[in-house]
Amino acid sequence: MDENIWKNAAQATINAGSIPFPVTNTVIDLLQTIMDEKEAAFINIFTKPLNMKEIQEKSGMDDESLNQMLSNLMYHGIITGIPSKNTGVVVYRLMAPVPGIFEFTMMRGRTTEKEKKLAGLFDHLFNELKDMVQDNYDPVMEYLKNTTPLTRVVPIEEEIKREHDDVIPYDDVKKIIDKFDTIAVSTCYCRHEKDLIGKPCRVTKDKENCMSFGQTAEFVIKYEFGKRISKAKAFEIMEKAQEEGLVHKAFHMKQDVAHDEYGICNCCKCCCGTFQFYYLGGAPMQTYCSHLAQVSPSDCSLCGICEEMCPMEAIRLNDVAAIVDKDKCIGCGVCAHQCPAAAIQMLRTGVRNVFIPPARRS
Repeated sequence: MDENIWKNAAQATINAGSIPFPVTNTVIDLLQTIMDEKEAAFINIFTKPLNMKEIQEKSGMDDESLNQMLSNLMYHGIITGIPSKNTGVVVYRLMAPVPGIFEFTMMRGRTTEKEKKLAGLFDHLFNELKDMVQDNYDPVMEYLKNTTPLTRVVPIEEEIKREHDDVIPYDDVKKIIDKFDTIAVSTCYCRHEKDLIGKPCRVTKDKENCMSFGQTAEFVIKYEFGKRISKAKAFEIMEKAQEEGLVHKAFHMKQDVAHDEYGICNCCKCCCGTFQFYYLGGAPMQTYCSHLAQVSPSDCSLCGICEEMCPMEAIRLNDVAAIVDKDKCIGCGVCAHQCPAAAIQMLRTGVRNVFIPPARRS
């Protein structure tokens, strides 16, 4: 076995992401569990996204061998091949370990020894990354403040008060789903990984609630990462997610909220990668959002449900009413939807970049 091939492959996948971190034995072990040495050597050509012509020039492989190589790597979730919306030309991208390879290796929902091993390795990697962040807290936080959020929180509360105080039913989520003819649903990779390491979700037993849209959904369906569903089924999944207190997180093309969404996850505090890494101390909660929760003290019954359900622990009770910490509120609407007294409204703020540092190790 050529150790340099695997070190270079690990570095290539890390370079494909937005967050730099060192090559570790855990990353190498992950890749060795997923692919063979020839595939590891091949992925080093991906210093940027490539089209087929560029891949042919860089690899020098014949058409049959190259197509087989790409097909295998796409099936493994190491690279994606999705047509450009503007040109229709397929663009191949190498995935980072997280986010990227983690999601694809877990989203089929399989429970073989291979998936169990990968789940354990990813859990170990998350803890390694947490330690790296904590050991270099100040420079890491300063660096991350200048990075682009990966997600946008879409409020789940049905009645959103806008500038003109009109009410838009099922705001945003329905509009997102209505835009696309192709929708796929996959196993929630975060909950599945937790299941495989013996830490099942404390919020929901439902795992088939991560969606992808458009050309991304076509890729997910083709390579068996998920299955095609109707818009009616998508709405049904979203409604159940609302009732269970899950947070809608949308992913946008080029991480730009001006571009279309390519997926939505329904996230819980105990399993979701962004939440668990925040509470672990490994990353800030960083996301786009456009709403803030506001409590009407005269309507609040002090039942404590909002305090219990808030995924960011941004609500506390005093002697009069629930109090929202605006610096920690991500505008998800879980509190408003769950409030039995209808004492919480979601106020539109316009798109803002929320950055909440994790706790610092003492």
